[in-house]
This record gives sequence, structure tokens and C-alpha cells, in this order.
Amino acid sequence: MSPNITLSRTGESKIEVKKSVFIGRSFHITSPEEAAAFLSEERKKYPDARHLCYAWVLGGEVSRQKSSDDGEPQGTAGQPLLELLTSNGFTDSLVCVTRYFGGTLLGKGGLKRAYTDSGRLALENGEPVTLIPALRWRQRCPYPVFEMLSRKAGQSGWVIENIDYGSDVAFDISVPRESEKEITRYCLDISGGALVLNDPAEMLMTGGKISVS
Repeated sequence: MSPNITLSRTGESKIEVKKSVFIGRSFHITSPEEAAAFLSEERKKYPDARHLCYAWVLGGEVSRQKSSDDGEPQGTAGQPLLELLTSNGFTDSLVCVTRYFGGTLLGKGGLKRAYTDSGRLALENGEPVTLIPALRWRQRCPYPVFEMLSRKAGQSGWVIENIDYGSDVAFDISVPRESEKEITRYCLDISGGALVLNDPAEMLMTGGKISVS
């Protein structure tokens, strides 16, 4: 599955298995350095925990990924967390699980289930959303035209932001790529041909929420 899902907020989870406590967290990230910073904060938050296992994936032209068992038996923590990310198509996302050892060995199978369950719940609570290929324009138009465009945007799922009010209105507008013809035609119609959308920037915009399998 090609990466097309990311986290819209920080997610958290907490489960207990045979007195071992597993605290999951998930984050949207933009770089390995940001991932390292989040992990450093988690270690400071739980300095007496036995393990902090994690996985992250970053997209772009070449997908990058990293995972760590942090002293747990190989393949019981970092790899299952990474598989959660890759099998669900996540990008630009970090999931980590801090473990407080409860005195009872869980075995490799038990550990893998616990880390997977904790990581999955943290990702679900991070409200994952799809990423849609989109286009963005920076435009300027008179107030009456902007009001009509704003109403249409609200009905169509187009996103208007970074608004500057002056003698005219300047703004950014983003739409799914599939809506390019519709918005360009609409802008021409409501402005009498004056509002021309040219040379859009390519981007990704968030779509609907998804569940984690």
C-alpha cells in the first residue's frame, strides 16, 4: 500500500498485561530530528520505565523508516509497530510504546501482542486521516466575489485560509486535484472572467478519517 495516511493529532493509549503497563503515543512528524525530539520527551516523562520501543515512517520521494526494540527480544516491539504503520499506509508518523515491567515474563508472543495492541490504540486515538493529492492557489479578488467563492467552498470541501483583508481580499484556496476544472470554471463564472486560476502549487490535503487494522 502506498503511503497516504497520517495523524491529525497526538494519540495516546494505556493497557496493562499481567501487571506490565504499556503506554502508547503517536505523533505526526516531518523529520527524523522531530521524531528524536518526541522520543526524548517521552524518556524524560517516564525516566524509570524499562523500555521505550518505537517505529516511524517518513514519506517523500524515498520513504524512510526506523524502529527499535530498546532491549526487548528482537522482533517483539519495534518491528510490530513498524508493521502497523506500513501495512496501514501511514506516512510522516511516529508510534512509540513505553513499558513498565510488572514482574511477569510475557514471552515473545505475549510481548508482540501487547506492543501491537498498545500501538494500534495510540494510532487510532491519533485520528488518522487520508491524504489527497491537491492544488493550492494564492489569489486576490473583490469582496463580493470572495463571498460567493466562500459559500461554494463550504459546500464543496474546498479550503480557504490565510485571508488578508484590504481593498480586495487575498487568500489561499486548496482543492482536491479532481476539482481543478470545477473551481477554475466557477471562478471565471462568478467574476465575469476576471478571476483566473493559473500555476497551482501541488500539495496533499487531508480527507476522511480512517480506522487502523
